Amino acid sequence: MKDKQAVRDLILALAIVIVASGLYIGNRIMNRKPAVIVEVSVDGVVVEELDLSKDGEFVIQGHNGGTNTLVLENGQAHIADATCPDKVCIHQGTISRSGEMIICLPNLMIAKIVGEEE
Repeated sequence: MKDKQAVRDLILALAIVIVASGLYIGNRIMNRKPAVIVEVSVDGVVVEELDLSKDGEFVIQGHNGGTNTLVLENGQAHIADATCPDKVCIHQGTISRSGEMIICLPNLMIAKIVGEEE
């Protein structure tokens, strides 16, 4: 009886690993487009489209007067400073691949990497 359960547990664990691997590979394939633009939106409205290949520092005016400082360097983007109380957006790190995002909920700001159109 225990041997059958152990075999079922092994099959279940193997199935979970296969599904997770398939999802990971699918995500990597879908986001293969080269990163070109950082699209910045505030409260659902696109306010900036920044060239990822050009280094710079940009202050984004968020919701209710809040601000986020978006830094572009070496083909990557990150938030260096924010007026929001929790600073989660700063701790999200750098983004560089198509589809990656940095989100600041208090300032209603989203910075999303967009690849070139096919």
